Amino acid sequence: MRTFIALPISEDTKNLLGNIENTLKHTPLDAKWVKPENLHITLKFIGEIGEEKIEEIKAIIKEIGESFFKLKVSLKEFGFFPTKSNPKVFFISTDKEEILGEIADRLEDKMERLGIKKEHRFRSHITLARLKSRRNIDQLQRKIRDLKLTHSFSINSIVLFKSTLTKFGPIYEEIFKIYLRN
Repeated sequence: MRTFIALPISEDTKNLLGNIENTLKHTPLDAKWVKPENLHITLKFIGEIGEEKIEEIKAIIKEIGESFFKLKVSLKEFGFFPTKSNPKVFFISTDKEEILGEIADRLEDKMERLGIKKEHRFRSHITLARLKSRRNIDQLQRKIRDLKLTHSFSINSIVLFKSTLTKFGPIYEEIFKIYLRN
């Protein structure tokens, strides 16, 4: 089973980001845009995992989730991974990098005990598109300079998702959810 752990984002945030995507899609990019319903903040990509480890992963998420409080996060700026000059992923970063990074680091440490490799590369972001080439990236960069990001949203839970890859894009299914403390 292909899985990952993420922070879900609110429906109004998904709608806002969907509108931003629709505006930017008019740029003729060689890109695969993320469907608004699939937008989230990834804490830990696990990948293929056996069913026998799912209960242990749920227990780890529960333990960590119960030790953090709900928080308000703001959209920050547009960016590219790995670099602006070699873009493969187009995203929006968020603030609260330190606290979200702490959650991700604790997940990394606990998951390593299950034999899941550490990545050490958390950066709080919401992926908007995966870029297949640099075609018209300069146009995209000009367009995003004019967009102002002033939106905030609540992070209330941590979710373990199952990801099924299809020819129409991935389908995410919630396997387990733990709510953060009030």
